[in-house]
Amino acid sequence: MKELFRYLEMIYERRTLFVLTTILATVVFICGSYLLPRKYEADSTVFIEKSVINNLVKGLAITPDMDDRIRVLKYALLSRGLITRVLKDLDMDTLHPDVEDFQELVSNLQGRTKIEVKGKDLFTVSLVDRNPKFAQQYVNRLVSAYVEENLSGKREETYGANRFLQDQLTHFKKKLDTAEDAIIAFRKKQGIFLSQDEAGSLADLKDYQKQIEQIGIQLNTLKARKTKLGGQMRSLEPTIAVFSEKQRDDRISFLEARLQQLLLTYTENYPDVVRLKAEMEDLKARNANGVASKPVKSEMMVSNPVYQDVQQKMLAIEAEIGALTSHRKSLRKIIADRKAALQNVPVSRKKLAVLTQERDSYRKIYQELLLRLGQAEVSKQMEIGDKATTFRIVDPAYLPTRPIFPNRIKMIFLAVCAAIGVGAGLVILLESLKGAVRSADELTLAGLSIIGVIPVIVDSESQAALVRGNRMLGMVVVLYSAGIATVLACEMFLPRG
Repeated sequence: MKELFRYLEMIYERRTLFVLTTILATVVFICGSYLLPRKYEADSTVFIEKSVINNLVKGLAITPDMDDRIRVLKYALLSRGLITRVLKDLDMDTLHPDVEDFQELVSNLQGRTKIEVKGKDLFTVSLVDRNPKFAQQYVNRLVSAYVEENLSGKREETYGANRFLQDQLTHFKKKLDTAEDAIIAFRKKQGIFLSQDEAGSLADLKDYQKQIEQIGIQLNTLKARKTKLGGQMRSLEPTIAVFSEKQRDDRISFLEARLQQLLLTYTENYPDVVRLKAEMEDLKARNANGVASKPVKSEMMVSNPVYQDVQQKMLAIEAEIGALTSHRKSLRKIIADRKAALQNVPVSRKKLAVLTQERDSYRKIYQELLLRLGQAEVSKQMEIGDKATTFRIVDPAYLPTRPIFPNRIKMIFLAVCAAIGVGAGLVILLESLKGAVRSADELTLAGLSIIGVIPVIVDSESQAALVRGNRMLGMVVVLYSAGIATVLACEMFLPRG
């Protein structure tokens, strides 16, 4: 603390040097700030607008992800291609015809263009340049070019996706039709057995085998019956006598016996009795006439009905045997075909499974593409109607009128502080180089004994001169302060250009 007071005492004793040095340094610093080149800043604010339709069509439409675009925003805006296009639009290539010079300008602008992302829905683009008009035109053109490129890029992506999906849809529709035709042709080639169940086919084979066994039993039964009927046929005559004299005599005897039985019960007038008597008289009359005219014995032969009945049964059995034999043959053929089909079923089904899997895969892709095509169509309509997330320039860059550098108000304050530091430093430096003892305390601290102290005697003329000097110095300080205040007021309230 003592050191601080000692330094303040030094400055007070050499106040004239301190004030003059401070004023001179302030003037130098302020004049130097006015010699620095002015730099102007132009900035533009862009709002990332998200349409409410995005939420309404969520899941129905697919739009480019805005978060991805924000992540690469700086790289996209500061790309050499975009900046080169902007500079050519501003005819800067004519002012820099040399290729290297123009590329150096592009690189310089890449480093000086500042992009600040604020959250997820706002970003600003700014440039500091000596030419305020160029800064304004450059920022506005850069932002407009990026927004146009972003809009055209999104639309091109959407249209390209739509065209790609349509091409893929046509391609996979052909593949699906080809797979369907291959399955149909394979099924036709393999026949009905391909669609049968193996367990069902095996059950059918067992059923057919049982039918064959039953047919065998029936055939054995029929053959036994046929053998028996054959023996009966061999014991029968094919023909029999229908009428002969012996039969006539037997018939008369039979009628007489019958008549006797009826007479035991009925009278002579009973119709059956009368009929039997008439028949007997007729037979006797024929017998009497036959004996007189034809003494030779005669008879009439007809087919034996018993023989014919046996023969008919034999034919029916033979027909049934033939039918059963044919049925058994058909069943054996079906069994052979089924066995052959079952042997080919694993291979055929494996091939059919491959064809079906391929068809199902194409169908799934086709249905997914159809769904995506619908989403792409909605997305395209959103892009056409400008209903998707997009960039809106809410605050374009205006022509800056006040430079951001140098900041003279700030530099004036810094100049005053620096000048005070320079003045104080100069005074302290000179006092240090002088090597004089300023007080008795310094000798005491140095370990020296003080014999006596001679006071400073100031006469009236010296005192008056000192007062006049202090007044002059005070006026200078006042003028200095007024000048600083005036410069600050001009910088604060007067327009700068």
